[in-house]
Amino acid sequence: MKKNKVIDLTLFLIIYIFAYAIGFLSSLIIENMLLKTLVFDVVSTIVIWIFSLILKNSSIYDAYWSLTPFVILTYVLLTAEYVNIYHILFYVSFSFWSFRLTINWITTFSDRKWEDWRYKMYRENHPKLWPIINFFGIQMMPTLFVYSALVPAILLFAKNASPLSLLGSSIIVVGTLLELFADRQMHAFLRTTTEKVTCRRGLWKYSRHPNYLGEILIWVGVYCSLLLTDYSLWFTFIGIIIMLFLFIVVSIPMMEKRQVNRRSDYKDYQIKTSILLILPNKK
Repeated sequence: MKKNKVIDLTLFLIIYIFAYAIGFLSSLIIENMLLKTLVFDVVSTIVIWIFSLILKNSSIYDAYWSLTPFVILTYVLLTAEYVNIYHILFYVSFSFWSFRLTINWITTFSDRKWEDWRYKMYRENHPKLWPIINFFGIQMMPTLFVYSALVPAILLFAKNASPLSLLGSSIIVVGTLLELFADRQMHAFLRTTTEKVTCRRGLWKYSRHPNYLGEILIWVGVYCSLLLTDYSLWFTFIGIIIMLFLFIVVSIPMMEKRQVNRRSDYKDYQIKTSILLILPNKK
């Protein structure tokens, strides 16, 4: 690992610890767990946003997606009045997702000067609106979206987790493995290919976005774990709807447009390959 990368990762770690400390102190006097964790999440995001302005790089937020839900759930676990084996198994499966995604981010991270192409595009195309887009669109909105999907996990630790919740934990593991294999196959393809052609190897042969499918399955698993423990909390599915909106309406169309412009064979790939579900190719 390059020295600059280690230094910049250490800097980001210090910033995150500071943000979480401020978030924790801000929520200290709140007793309701949902409100407490929401305040922690929002305040931590604001601190990260301030540092993104200082460093002039919004990609400092990128690791927040995978790290913060783990931090929140760890706190919920440690402060829960009652924990059974099914809570533990759920926590382990969720931690597997968090660690996997965070390690993937660390692997692809170069240094603090690197910034996601989408952020650069927004900044260049909407310079006057950039401060608003940066705060609400890039940082606060994803925080609230992910929190809404995390609510079932928080509520699960207020219940006596059912053996049926193992199904939800299993779905989380399947989704994480799907993401893992999809990312590894894409990284291997990019390392061995210099031409601007589309990856049609492994999972990418049958789905144009298998990594997003894995992420969606993870949050479906979180919801199912609670639903199979307490059916009366069925209405917490709103988080799943929001995550589906984020991927299907925002992320996937954006990626599709970029790939069409960058890869000459992508339109043929669109015709033959399922957009999300893993299905046989069309002839």
